[in-house]
This record gives sequence, C-alpha cells and structure tokens, in this order.
Amino acid sequence: MSQYVENLVLIPGLNNTKQAWSGVMEALPASVNKYAVDVPAMTDINQIAEELLNTLPETFHLAGHSFGGFIALAMLEMAPERISGLSLIGTNANAEKEEVRELRKKAIARALSGEYEEMISAASHRTFHPDNLGNEDLQILRKQMIEDYGVERYAAHAEATMNRPDRSKILTEVDIPYLFVSSIDDIIVPLESTKEMLQYAPKAEFVIIENSGHLIPLEQPKALAVEMLPWLEKK
Repeated sequence: MSQYVENLVLIPGLNNTKQAWSGVMEALPASVNKYAVDVPAMTDINQIAEELLNTLPETFHLAGHSFGGFIALAMLEMAPERISGLSLIGTNANAEKEEVRELRKKAIARALSGEYEEMISAASHRTFHPDNLGNEDLQILRKQMIEDYGVERYAAHAEATMNRPDRSKILTEVDIPYLFVSSIDDIIVPLESTKEMLQYAPKAEFVIIENSGHLIPLEQPKALAVEMLPWLEKK
C-alpha cells in the first residue's frame, strides 16, 4: 500500500482562488491532508510567504501554480526545514523581465480604472487550451473566481509579481523532491521557461500535461493528480 505524505499545501495562480485546486484535491488520496489557500492581497512576495507560513502545518509538501510558484519559492527560501517536497506548475524561478514589467504596469492601471473583469475575461483565449474554451463548467468556475478574486487582489499580486527576485539558486541549495509540470500549449509561461529550472534541480521530475493551456490545475485536474502521486510518496 502506498504511503503518502501527511500534508499538502496548494497555492493558486494570479486571478485564481483556492477553488482552482478543487478538482485536483478530489482526485488525490483521501489520506493526504490538503490545504488549498487563498492568497492575501499583499504587494510583496515575501510578506505573502510569511503570512501563509504562519497559518500552515509544521511540515508539508508544497505545490504552486504560476504566481503561486513564486510564493512557493519564497516560502522554500524562508523555511526550507518545513517543506518536504516542492511542485512548481506552469511557473519559473526567474525575476520579471523589464518589458513584461511595463506591460504589467499598464494592466494594473486598466484594472484600477474599472476594466478588471473585462480585461481578464478577454484573455481567456491565452490562458485556456482551445479545446477548453467551450467547456461551460470551466468557464463558469473561472468567471466566479475572477469575481471572488477582485481588482484589489489583482493589483496587489500583479505588483508583487512584477517585483519578484530571481530564486533559481534556492533550487540548488535545498535538496528535496521536486516536480516541475508544464504544458506544450501554455502561452503565459512557455514549457521551456519551466524546464529551465532543471538546470538548478537536475534530479527533479519534469512532466508535460496534454490538452491544457496555462490553467493546468483547472483544465486537467485528474491528469495533474496522477503525475503528483509518485512525488507525494517521496519524503
């Protein structure tokens, strides 16, 4: 019988609430205590990481999707003794590129001027795989998450993303089980960007999820859960 880790913490990406992990949680073993979190509206990655660490179990496996991956890396840097394994999904360990920073500043300004929901909804074709754009259940959940997430949280998290440091080095310094996950059709964080982290954690498992865009936990929760199972057995 497989012996899985006791605790698993799941951090969602930008414009996502903890509901993004609901399908993954349902597909994972009941024996694992799962803590999907909502990320507080703070403008600094380190402050977010510290706030979350104050509320979580003493030790846990940690999974972060996209923006959640940036937070997960900060948590690993702050408290490596508490994190028994790290999965980074549709994300990377790099700092923001200058040209992207400028685009993000404009997006924040648009959101604060009243265009938040319209702007994020209009980008669905970039975040979802084409086959999933017509999935009504997914689109309803996505719309609800955008409403629940809200413009204040978006502006705060976009600023935090924009000012994040490069944390590639921490992957070399902390020897734990790593699982890196990507999709060929991820436009937001291309596969090669996620795969680059293998330079710093060469023993990491790297897997590709089919028929998904950027929102892997939402679009392919069962497939992601299957790929996470061997990692959840490693301590």
